[in-house]
Amino acid sequence: MVAAPRRLMVLTHVVRSALAHGSIPRPAVLWLVGSGALALGVLVYLTDRSSSHSLMLPHIGFQTPHRWFGAVGGWLPSFVHALAFSLFSAALLAPASRWEIGACGFWFAVSAAFEIGQHPRVRGPLVDAMRHGLGQGPVARAFENYFLSGTFDVGDLVAAALGAALAVSILHCVRAQRENHRAT
Repeated sequence: MVAAPRRLMVLTHVVRSALAHGSIPRPAVLWLVGSGALALGVLVYLTDRSSSHSLMLPHIGFQTPHRWFGAVGGWLPSFVHALAFSLFSAALLAPASRWEIGACGFWFAVSAAFEIGQHPRVRGPLVDAMRHGLGQGPVARAFENYFLSGTFDVGDLVAAALGAALAVSILHCVRAQRENHRAT
C-alpha cells in the first residue's frame, strides 16, 4: 500500500511537468483526469455494490467477501460523478473561467437532483410524474427503479459538492500552469 501514494505523486509530477512544458493539450489533461476518476467510481460499483445499485452499468460485478473501499465506497461515486463529468464538460468548452465553473455547478446540480429524488418525501411524487410524462418504457422503468430503490444520503450531497469543488480547483491549476508556461 505504500507504493500507491508514491505512484500517485509520480503521476502528479508527470502531469504537472507536461502541463508546464505545454506538451499535453488542456482538453487531454481534463479527459485523462476525469477518466481516471470515473474508472475509480466504476470500480466501486464492480467491487463493493451489487449490480442492482447501478443505473447504467451492466450486471457484471465481481463481489468480494469484503468491501475494497470500505465506508468511502458509500459516497465515492457521488464525488467521482461530479468531478469527472465537470472535467469532461470543461474539456469541451472554451477555456473561460465562467464556463468551467458553470459546468461544475451544473454537474453538482444533476448529482443533487438524483440524490434528492431518492428522498422518501420526494420519490413517490417524482415517480408518479415520470410515469405520467415518460410512460412505462425501459428508460422510464430504469429511472423509476433508481429513485424507488435508492437511499437518500446527505453525505452523497456533500461528496458531490466536494467533487465539483475539486474540479474547479483542478481547472484553476490547469489554467495557472498554462498561464505560467505562456509567461516564460
